[in-house]
Amino acid sequence: MKQPDLGRKISELRLAKGLTQGELAEKCNLSLRTIQRIESAEVTPRSFTVKLIFTNLEYDIYNSFGKFSYRLDRIAYRLQPWLEQFYKYVFDLFNLKTNTMRKITILSVPCVSIILVFLLIGTDTKAQNKEKVKAEMAEFNSKFIRWINDGQIDSIGLRYLDNACMIPDNYREIHGREKIIEYYSFLFASGFRFTETKSKSIIISDSIAVDRGVWSAGINSRLTGTYLTQWRLSKGKWYIENEMTNTDFSNEKLNE
Repeated sequence: MKQPDLGRKISELRLAKGLTQGELAEKCNLSLRTIQRIESAEVTPRSFTVKLIFTNLEYDIYNSFGKFSYRLDRIAYRLQPWLEQFYKYVFDLFNLKTNTMRKITILSVPCVSIILVFLLIGTDTKAQNKEKVKAEMAEFNSKFIRWINDGQIDSIGLRYLDNACMIPDNYREIHGREKIIEYYSFLFASGFRFTETKSKSIIISDSIAVDRGVWSAGINSRLTGTYLTQWRLSKGKWYIENEMTNTDFSNEKLNE
């Protein structure tokens, strides 16, 4: 479900439950501004945010999709007789008992071969592009550690969109590139240093990529955690649009 339909659906469900936007935000542990922006279709929320909201509104999103699938099955059932008639027509049309159709068929073989070649090339190109994107994100992870540990926070900020959103663990939402730069500057000034960021899985579409991985860092004790980063392709380059981190606190002390 896309905006603005998503915002309208959430608003309808909330009102049906007799909840204010503030009450829904509190139930979901989100900010009031986030709920307002989603309902007014100002932003398209991440999938886990949508799931969280629908769960608190007791709306079975999966069952909704199941009904949609059922409607598709009904449409396919109604089209089946027409498709069968079309198949018979095509089969009769290419009956090789006539010389004319035989010639047409022979001439069509090179055309079909060329089309197949282009399809194979396109598939291979997409695979290469995905590997290129994964390599680019792995390179950013490596540079990220060097940049933040050396205090090159502006270099990190350039990889975020102007309207990017970040949700660090146990921290309020951070909106905008400048605020994200301020947050990383605060971490650096506090002595926070990363030791590793590593992707575990990356899902890539034409213009969106989702990177899920782990990180480790330290101040006075060893810290580890996970991250979920959504990238967006803009003007031929990948930028971070949304990001969320989670921290697993450890009692392991760093060497003095």
